[in-house]
Amino acid sequence: MSKDEPVRPSASEPEDHQDRDRRRYFRIEDRLGLLVVPLGPDEEVRLIESLETPSSRAGLLNDLHAIRDLHLPERRALEYKFPTVAAYIKVIETQIEMLAQAIGDGEGFPNSPDTDACLSAQGIGFHWPMSLEIGGCVELRLTLFPDRVHVRALARVVRCDATEGQDYQVAVDFTHLREADREAIIRHVHRVQRLCLQAQAEAAFEARHQAGLKPLQDKPSRG
Repeated sequence: MSKDEPVRPSASEPEDHQDRDRRRYFRIEDRLGLLVVPLGPDEEVRLIESLETPSSRAGLLNDLHAIRDLHLPERRALEYKFPTVAAYIKVIETQIEMLAQAIGDGEGFPNSPDTDACLSAQGIGFHWPMSLEIGGCVELRLTLFPDRVHVRALARVVRCDATEGQDYQVAVDFTHLREADREAIIRHVHRVQRLCLQAQAEAAFEARHQAGLKPLQDKPSRG
Protein backbone atom coordinates (compact mmCIF):
# COMPACT_ATOMS: atom_id res chain seq x y z
CA MET A 1 0.00 0.00 0.00
CA SER A 2 1.33 3.46 -0.77
CA LYS A 3 0.11 7.01 -0.53
CA ASP A 4 0.48 9.21 -3.61
CA GLU A 5 2.49 12.37 -3.48
CA PRO A 6 0.62 15.68 -3.10
CA VAL A 7 -0.47 17.57 -6.21
CA ARG A 8 1.96 20.20 -7.45
CA PRO A 9 0.03 23.42 -8.16
CA SER A 10 2.76 24.66 -10.50
CA ALA A 11 2.46 21.67 -12.87
CA SER A 12 2.09 22.72 -16.51
CA GLU A 13 -0.53 21.41 -18.97
CA PRO A 14 -1.13 19.08 -20.63
CA GLU A 15 1.61 16.52 -19.84
CA ASP A 16 1.63 17.18 -16.13
CA HIS A 17 -2.14 17.19 -16.03
CA GLN A 18 -2.27 13.41 -16.40
CA ASP A 19 0.52 13.07 -13.84
CA ARG A 20 -1.42 15.28 -11.45
CA ASP A 21 -4.60 13.21 -11.90
CA ARG A 22 -2.59 10.07 -11.28
CA ARG A 23 -1.37 11.49 -7.99
CA ARG A 24 -4.87 12.37 -6.85
CA TYR A 25 -5.67 8.74 -6.17
CA PHE A 26 -4.33 6.24 -3.69
CA ARG A 27 -2.90 2.98 -4.95
CA ILE A 28 -3.10 -0.43 -3.36
CA GLU A 29 -1.64 -3.84 -3.97
CA ASP A 30 -4.59 -6.14 -4.46
CA ARG A 31 -5.59 -9.52 -5.85
CA LEU A 32 -8.55 -9.33 -8.17
CA GLY A 33 -10.27 -10.90 -11.14
CA LEU A 34 -9.11 -9.41 -14.44
CA LEU A 35 -10.04 -9.84 -18.09
CA VAL A 36 -8.15 -7.89 -20.78
CA VAL A 37 -9.25 -7.71 -24.43
CA PRO A 38 -7.25 -5.64 -27.01
CA LEU A 39 -9.51 -3.42 -29.13
CA GLY A 40 -9.41 -1.80 -32.57
CA PRO A 41 -10.65 1.80 -33.22
CA ASP A 42 -14.17 0.71 -34.20
CA GLU A 43 -14.42 -1.51 -31.15
CA GLU A 44 -13.42 1.41 -28.91
CA VAL A 45 -16.40 3.43 -30.13
CA ARG A 46 -18.77 0.54 -29.67
CA LEU A 47 -17.51 -0.11 -26.16
CA ILE A 48 -18.00 3.54 -25.13
CA GLU A 49 -21.53 3.48 -26.53
CA SER A 50 -22.19 0.25 -24.67
CA LEU A 51 -20.88 1.63 -21.38
CA GLU A 52 -23.07 4.71 -21.64
CA THR A 53 -26.22 2.83 -22.63
CA PRO A 54 -28.75 3.30 -19.80
CA SER A 55 -29.88 -0.30 -20.13
CA SER A 56 -26.32 -1.59 -19.66
CA ARG A 57 -26.28 -4.08 -16.80
CA ALA A 58 -22.52 -3.98 -16.23
CA GLY A 59 -21.87 -2.02 -13.06
CA LEU A 60 -25.55 -1.98 -12.06
CA LEU A 61 -24.61 -2.49 -8.42
CA ASN A 62 -22.27 0.51 -8.58
CA ASP A 63 -25.14 2.64 -9.88
CA LEU A 64 -27.32 1.53 -6.97
CA HIS A 65 -24.59 2.44 -4.47
CA ALA A 66 -24.13 5.85 -6.11
CA ILE A 67 -27.88 6.55 -5.74
CA ARG A 68 -27.80 5.37 -2.14
CA ASP A 69 -24.87 7.64 -1.30
CA LEU A 70 -26.69 10.58 -2.90
CA HIS A 71 -29.55 10.16 -0.45
CA LEU A 72 -27.57 9.45 2.70
CA PRO A 73 -28.94 12.53 4.58
CA GLU A 74 -32.54 11.32 4.16
CA ARG A 75 -31.48 7.85 5.22
CA ARG A 76 -29.80 9.17 8.35
CA ALA A 77 -32.94 11.15 9.24
CA LEU A 78 -35.12 8.08 8.75
CA GLU A 79 -32.85 5.97 10.95
CA TYR A 80 -33.14 8.60 13.69
CA LYS A 81 -36.92 9.13 13.53
CA PHE A 82 -38.19 5.71 12.43
CA PRO A 83 -35.53 3.07 13.19
CA THR A 84 -37.89 0.15 12.54
CA VAL A 85 -38.83 1.45 9.08
CA ALA A 86 -35.16 2.16 8.33
CA ALA A 87 -34.20 -1.38 9.35
CA TYR A 88 -36.81 -2.86 7.02
CA ILE A 89 -35.70 -0.62 4.14
CA LYS A 90 -32.16 -1.86 4.71
CA VAL A 91 -33.41 -5.42 4.28
CA ILE A 92 -35.02 -4.45 0.98
CA GLU A 93 -31.79 -2.75 -0.12
CA THR A 94 -29.87 -5.92 0.64
CA GLN A 95 -32.29 -7.97 -1.44
CA ILE A 96 -31.98 -5.55 -4.38
CA GLU A 97 -28.18 -5.61 -4.12
CA MET A 98 -28.19 -9.41 -4.17
CA LEU A 99 -30.30 -9.31 -7.34
CA ALA A 100 -27.99 -6.75 -8.97
CA GLN A 101 -24.99 -8.87 -7.96
CA ALA A 102 -26.51 -11.94 -9.60
CA ILE A 103 -27.16 -9.95 -12.79
CA GLY A 104 -23.57 -8.69 -12.79
CA ASP A 105 -22.22 -12.23 -12.38
CA GLY A 106 -23.88 -13.11 -15.67
CA GLU A 107 -22.13 -10.36 -17.64
CA GLY A 108 -18.86 -12.21 -18.23
CA PHE A 109 -16.80 -10.85 -15.35
CA PRO A 110 -14.07 -12.97 -13.74
CA ASN A 111 -15.41 -14.95 -10.80
CA SER A 112 -12.18 -15.56 -8.87
CA PRO A 113 -9.29 -13.38 -7.59
CA ASP A 114 -6.52 -14.69 -9.86
CA THR A 115 -4.40 -11.61 -10.66
CA ASP A 116 -2.08 -9.54 -8.47
CA ALA A 117 -2.38 -5.88 -9.39
CA CYS A 118 -1.59 -2.31 -8.34
CA LEU A 119 -4.96 -0.56 -8.47
CA SER A 120 -6.12 3.05 -8.29
CA ALA A 121 -9.04 5.02 -9.69
CA GLN A 122 -6.67 6.25 -12.42
CA GLY A 123 -5.42 2.93 -13.75
CA ILE A 124 -4.01 -0.47 -12.98
CA GLY A 125 -0.69 -2.31 -13.24
CA PHE A 126 -0.46 -6.10 -13.54
CA HIS A 127 1.47 -9.02 -14.99
CA TRP A 128 0.03 -10.44 -18.19
CA PRO A 129 1.06 -13.49 -20.27
CA MET A 130 0.86 -11.66 -23.63
CA SER A 131 2.44 -8.48 -24.95
CA LEU A 132 0.10 -5.51 -25.42
CA GLU A 133 0.74 -2.65 -27.85
CA ILE A 134 1.81 0.54 -26.10
CA GLY A 135 -0.74 3.22 -26.90
CA GLY A 136 -3.31 0.63 -27.86
CA CYS A 137 -6.71 0.41 -26.20
CA VAL A 138 -8.06 -2.51 -24.23
CA GLU A 139 -11.34 -3.45 -22.64
CA LEU A 140 -11.02 -4.28 -18.95
CA ARG A 141 -13.39 -6.28 -16.81
CA LEU A 142 -12.51 -6.17 -13.14
CA THR A 143 -14.01 -8.03 -10.22
CA LEU A 144 -13.00 -6.64 -6.84
CA PHE A 145 -13.23 -8.95 -3.84
CA PRO A 146 -14.66 -9.76 -1.36
CA ASP A 147 -17.67 -7.61 -2.32
CA ARG A 148 -17.56 -8.82 -5.97
CA VAL A 149 -17.63 -5.27 -7.33
CA HIS A 150 -17.76 -5.32 -11.14
CA VAL A 151 -16.11 -2.62 -13.24
CA ARG A 152 -15.97 -2.49 -17.03
CA ALA A 153 -13.78 0.18 -18.60
CA LEU A 154 -11.84 1.31 -21.65
CA ALA A 155 -8.12 1.79 -20.97
CA ARG A 156 -4.93 2.70 -22.84
CA VAL A 157 -1.68 0.76 -22.48
CA VAL A 158 1.09 3.03 -21.17
CA ARG A 159 3.70 0.39 -20.41
CA CYS A 160 4.44 -3.20 -21.39
CA ASP A 161 7.83 -4.56 -20.29
CA ALA A 162 9.02 -8.13 -20.64
CA THR A 163 10.05 -9.73 -17.36
CA GLU A 164 12.40 -12.56 -16.46
CA GLY A 165 9.33 -14.58 -15.57
CA GLN A 166 8.42 -14.81 -19.29
CA ASP A 167 5.41 -12.57 -18.93
CA TYR A 168 4.89 -8.81 -19.19
CA GLN A 169 4.56 -6.04 -16.64
CA VAL A 170 1.69 -3.96 -17.99
CA ALA A 171 0.32 -0.58 -16.91
CA VAL A 172 -2.87 0.93 -18.28
CA ASP A 173 -4.73 4.18 -17.64
CA PHE A 174 -8.50 4.32 -17.67
CA THR A 175 -9.66 6.46 -20.57
CA HIS A 176 -13.38 5.82 -20.23
CA LEU A 177 -14.68 4.91 -16.80
CA ARG A 178 -18.20 5.68 -15.63
CA GLU A 179 -18.28 7.90 -12.57
CA ALA A 180 -20.21 5.33 -10.54
CA ASP A 181 -17.52 2.75 -11.35
CA ARG A 182 -14.72 5.17 -10.42
CA GLU A 183 -16.42 5.81 -7.07
CA ALA A 184 -16.75 2.05 -6.57
CA ILE A 185 -12.98 1.64 -7.07
CA ILE A 186 -12.28 4.51 -4.66
CA ARG A 187 -14.52 2.92 -2.01
CA HIS A 188 -12.76 -0.41 -2.50
CA VAL A 189 -9.30 1.18 -2.25
CA HIS A 190 -10.23 3.01 0.95
CA ARG A 191 -11.70 -0.18 2.40
CA VAL A 192 -8.52 -2.16 1.70
CA GLN A 193 -6.38 0.64 3.11
CA ARG A 194 -8.47 0.76 6.28
CA LEU A 195 -8.17 -2.99 6.75
CA CYS A 196 -4.40 -2.87 6.20
CA LEU A 197 -3.97 -0.06 8.73
CA GLN A 198 -6.16 -1.92 11.20
CA ALA A 199 -4.10 -5.10 10.75
CA GLN A 200 -0.85 -3.15 11.21
CA ALA A 201 -2.19 -1.48 14.36
CA GLU A 202 -3.31 -4.82 15.81
CA ALA A 203 0.06 -6.40 15.00
CA ALA A 204 1.91 -3.51 16.64
CA PHE A 205 -0.32 -3.75 19.72
CA GLU A 206 0.24 -7.49 19.95
CA ALA A 207 4.00 -7.00 19.62
CA ARG A 208 4.02 -4.41 22.41
CA HIS A 209 1.86 -6.67 24.55
CA GLN A 210 4.21 -9.63 24.05
CA ALA A 211 7.25 -7.47 24.76
CA GLY A 212 5.67 -6.27 28.03
CA LEU A 213 4.87 -9.74 29.35
CA LYS A 214 7.11 -10.86 32.18
CA PRO A 215 8.24 -14.51 32.29
CA LEU A 216 6.45 -16.69 34.86
CA GLN A 217 8.43 -17.32 38.03
CA ASP A 218 8.67 -20.67 39.77
CA LYS A 219 6.52 -21.00 42.86
CA PRO A 220 8.77 -20.50 45.95
CA SER A 221 9.23 -23.65 47.99
CA ARG A 222 8.29 -23.78 51.71
CA GLY A 223 10.91 -24.13 54.43
